[in-house]
Amino acid sequence: MYTAIQEWVATSRQKLASSTLTADDLDRLAQISRQPRQLVLYLYSKSSNMRSPLASWMLYDATKPQEPTLPSQDPPYASVLAAVADGWRIVQFPDTKLYAYQGVDNDYLSFEFILEKMV
Repeated sequence: MYTAIQEWVATSRQKLASSTLTADDLDRLAQISRQPRQLVLYLYSKSSNMRSPLASWMLYDATKPQEPTLPSQDPPYASVLAAVADGWRIVQFPDTKLYAYQGVDNDYLSFEFILEKMV
């Protein structure tokens, strides 16, 4: 962001000198100086393998209403690895020792990956 602002200042100085600085230029500055916000994505994989298909997911965005929302009925990615390839960073890997689902069919929920993306 710092480099982008420096470039904007240099260009804007030239525009100011030639009287071509516009409101659009100021809008551009507002856009590049905006602080990035964090998105948090919970991906529940069908195994601890990052290539496994997803069983469930939840997206959290602090700028939206505070209820978790599903992006759609279809998973946002085919796998955790596909999300990472799209720029999401893993902040927590699953720890299967934390979950003791015995005799229950939903033990796939133990493969929880938590990812973040700054947008």
